[in-house]
Amino acid sequence: MANAGLDLLMVSLKKLICYDSTPLINNNPCVQDERPRFQFLYQELESLRSFVLNMEITKGPHDQVKTRNLERRLRDVVEEAEDIVDLFLTRAFIRNNTSMMICGSDVSCHLPNIDSAIENIKSIKKELTDTKTQSQSEVLHPTAGTLPGKSSCSAVLKEEVIVGLDDDSMVLMDRLTGNQKQLDIISIVGMGGLGKTTLATRVFNDPFIVYHFHVRAWVSVSQVYTKKDLLISLLTSISKLALENIKKLRGEKISELLYKSLKGKRYLIVIDDLWSAKAWDDLKMHFPNDNTRSRILLTTRLSEIAFYAKPGGFTYNLQFLTKEESWELLCRKVFPEDGCPERLIKPGIQIAKKCQGLPLALVVIAGLLMKEERSPELWEKVAESVISYIAGDPKGYLDTLALSLVHLPRHLRDCFLYVGGFPEDCTIPVRRLIWLWIAEGFILEDGQKTLEEVAEDYLLDLVDRSLLIVAKRRSNGGIKACRIHDLLRELCLKKAREENFFMKTSRSGYLTSSKFISCTDKQRRLFADSNFFYEISSDHSAPHIRSFVCFNKEWYFSLGVQRCFHPFLLVRVLDLQTIHTPTVPLALELLVHLRHLALWSEVTRLPSSVCNLCNLQTLILKENYSGFMKLPENIANMVNLRHLWIEMIISIPETHNPTNSGVFFNLQTVSMLRLHGRAESLLKRIPNIRKLGCAVYEDKKEDSFPSFGLLNHLETLKVIQPEVKSLLSNKRISFPATLRKLTLSGCRFPWFDMSNIQWLPNLEVLKLLNYAFEGPLWDTGEGQFRQLKFLKLQNLDIQQWNAYSTNFPCLKRLVLLECHYLTGIPDEVGDIHTLETIDVDKRNHFVVKSANKIQEEQHAMGNYEFKMNVIGLFTSIR
Repeated sequence: MANAGLDLLMVSLKKLICYDSTPLINNNPCVQDERPRFQFLYQELESLRSFVLNMEITKGPHDQVKTRNLERRLRDVVEEAEDIVDLFLTRAFIRNNTSMMICGSDVSCHLPNIDSAIENIKSIKKELTDTKTQSQSEVLHPTAGTLPGKSSCSAVLKEEVIVGLDDDSMVLMDRLTGNQKQLDIISIVGMGGLGKTTLATRVFNDPFIVYHFHVRAWVSVSQVYTKKDLLISLLTSISKLALENIKKLRGEKISELLYKSLKGKRYLIVIDDLWSAKAWDDLKMHFPNDNTRSRILLTTRLSEIAFYAKPGGFTYNLQFLTKEESWELLCRKVFPEDGCPERLIKPGIQIAKKCQGLPLALVVIAGLLMKEERSPELWEKVAESVISYIAGDPKGYLDTLALSLVHLPRHLRDCFLYVGGFPEDCTIPVRRLIWLWIAEGFILEDGQKTLEEVAEDYLLDLVDRSLLIVAKRRSNGGIKACRIHDLLRELCLKKAREENFFMKTSRSGYLTSSKFISCTDKQRRLFADSNFFYEISSDHSAPHIRSFVCFNKEWYFSLGVQRCFHPFLLVRVLDLQTIHTPTVPLALELLVHLRHLALWSEVTRLPSSVCNLCNLQTLILKENYSGFMKLPENIANMVNLRHLWIEMIISIPETHNPTNSGVFFNLQTVSMLRLHGRAESLLKRIPNIRKLGCAVYEDKKEDSFPSFGLLNHLETLKVIQPEVKSLLSNKRISFPATLRKLTLSGCRFPWFDMSNIQWLPNLEVLKLLNYAFEGPLWDTGEGQFRQLKFLKLQNLDIQQWNAYSTNFPCLKRLVLLECHYLTGIPDEVGDIHTLETIDVDKRNHFVVKSANKIQEEQHAMGNYEFKMNVIGLFTSIR
């Protein structure tokens, strides 16, 4: 029952109680007068938090309902206290800065309703205590579990219309009937509704499998189970004993009979719908390993469960159906005997496409189409709203997917629900998503890891749970973008409405002013179009809004007046990067609680007032054109800034202050920083930077290359030299050992300097672009790129490249573009056993020819997975 709002509130209170020097407090007398009450509120919240963390929540369905209700109460109480404290702080800050006084605003500096909030906290603590006592009492007198009965076993014999599983079945059958004598465990993993049980059923009933195994048994576990019921279900399916007689036996006797029934036999056990490690532990001891080539086949939505059952074991990740397979399945379900009439083919293909390869969605929509009139008009109507039809199905198919949320930890649940606010069919940049998660307070600190690293772990966890889909991968194999299946997105929207987690609105669902404000007055997060932003800012106050994220593109929108932001005084996340505005408004300084700010503007100067947002973690400024921007002198006031992403080349003012006041200790990302040879002092001010883009310019006083070796946490570096000619003759290049990704452009290094890069122990991606190195010959020598997986050479004057397979022991992808003088790829590159892909420019026939030769050699060795791609003139590879 973790609560992100509770953690954020306690952090804010601690600052109010303990610190005077932060810009927001700045020895404010209003804050100092109220400190005793802040202290008391903090103590009550700390006590409440210990209740939340220490409570043991039972897993029964009634307890889940009770827990959800308590979580809503807890959230409401915390949000009430949070609003009181933050509104007080805003008013105190405005009152202390007379230049920011808002005409007609109440800026009285007192702490209202705090006593009421404290009483509510005491009340929720009492509820938590009572719930804990009641739960302990119920544990002493548990209710009997219900036995699934024979129906769960016999269900596997039912014939279904199956499409697209032929190859999957063959792979699994090969594994199940292989020569390994020891007991083997095989897992099928995939999201709900993808067909895991259908695939397992097909394999289980295959005549060859029936012949191969002496004994076969099937048990469906699900989330709520009792160990005895599972054992009874297994024993019933392989024993001649009557179910009534088995039920009368003690658990120990049932375990003994099951083990003996399998002893010495070649058996196949299917454990369907496995959700927990405990369920596996309850079952695994009953399966003897007698070297009889026995097998266990698991189906689960969770990759971690498959790994737990057998670390390093064979896991089959079930894929979505292709467009052709989706259409075939829909046709065979709707028209089991005759083919689809020609008049319905076009809308039918659209319907199948909208199901996004999920068999469950196709089966549900097919059931609807079978009962309705078969007219093009109706099918076109269904095609427009496929997901809505499925979500509204009376059989509650959405509940099948909702099972994935029941035991999802709160921190992951919040992150997952949040994704539902993004537009339908949206490819979500991981960088943007993670920064938003952090600003929302969803990411919990975990040892020495940064918040960004923890957030990446959360993302991978959601992918492993089959809740998010990888849409794009980075050069090193990491996740660059993700997406969510439309049915799961619909589930997120449903849960978000039920729990008041966020509100999603669009132009198509536009509300009138009165209805809109009644819906938003208690909303904390709003995913909406620009017209809603205008609606709130012009006519209404939205005092509870903490996040406003906009997705639709608006080519011109004025943000220049104070009243535009007055209704958002408590906002933490303001993401308006799809709304084009001509200016960055001064009134932004009113939003003192901002943690994430994203704008789309054409300014070349950032107002100094924005730098007073001392809580800001992420600043994104999209631009229409490239250029230069000098940041304000007071940029160092943004002490919490983690990510500075401005689509211009920016320069940070020099500081002559010898203290740490000009050091950006939290800064981790800078998009493009202007540097010169004497950059050492500036680099020392960003000691913890992890991702850095920079443009290096001539320095008349000193001709050298910036010493990036100073940055001991740097992982990703992009260096461009905008000048056409080589300006830096004394290029002693230095990079930190932590570097994982390096992009160089226009630097014109001599090839012998490659030895300074070659030794980097963690380098995985290297991109050399636009004369990054110059000269006719690159001889890699005996050195190794120990971890390099991706190598790209583009627009270089290289003529000959000497390399050996030992130089690149981990290389997976090689890209060669616009290297017009290159006479070919080294033959030994074809001997790199990890190589998967070579991309070449079709205009260099020598390179294409040598790539073809490598492909032929790879195929001759049996590596048919190797791919050689000939890239067109305007194709971009990142």
